Amino acid sequence: MTLKIVKTLLSIILVFMYYLGFWTANATTKIALFFLMVIFIFEVGVANGKKQKNRN
Repeated sequence: MTLKIVKTLLSIILVFMYYLGFWTANATTKIALFFLMVIFIFEVGVANGKKQKNRN
């Protein structure tokens, strides 16, 4: 679970750093990072949902 949270936070930071202008990338890299961020966020949400479901 911790690894999922860490990679999600890192991907979000990378995407925001791009949008703030700290680094540049070609179109393929931008699209790939954005979709990876979305997938990682979804993955953490699913894991968190399973964890809360097991708690009840």
